[in-house]
Amino acid sequence: MTGPEPSPVTHFITMNAPNAEAHFVRGVSRHLEGGAWRWLEPRAELVFRLPTTQRLRFVMEFAIPEVTFAQRGPVVVSVLVNGQLLDRSRYEKGGEFRIEKPVPAEWLRTDLHNYVTLEIDKPWVAPQDGARLGFILKSAGFLQ
Repeated sequence: MTGPEPSPVTHFITMNAPNAEAHFVRGVSRHLEGGAWRWLEPRAELVFRLPTTQRLRFVMEFAIPEVTFAQRGPVVVSVLVNGQLLDRSRYEKGGEFRIEKPVPAEWLRTDLHNYVTLEIDKPWVAPQDGARLGFILKSAGFLQ
């Protein structure tokens, strides 16, 4: 007997994981920077599969480069889980950040994919090539 192949989509990813790209729906760079992070477009979407919906926290480690504030000023980063607003935070300066928020079980599902949308209110336009970028993502997903 053979069963279906295990899904490469899991509950949590680091951007340098071998299965990271299986989690990218849109807006995530395919290019791994510094061996550990990826640029996001101003609106990006990730997908996750969960073994449970109970007592989960959404955790995200990210960075906003200080150099981008000269062009765009303070920014607001929003996190939506399956279309529900989980967090909206304003950042006045660059640096490395972590979001960790409990997620209501009724927002999540085990039988289908769970979608996380990451948004920044103002893109940064890269001077080299004019790319419209959001922020840097290191890891994201659901933990107990």
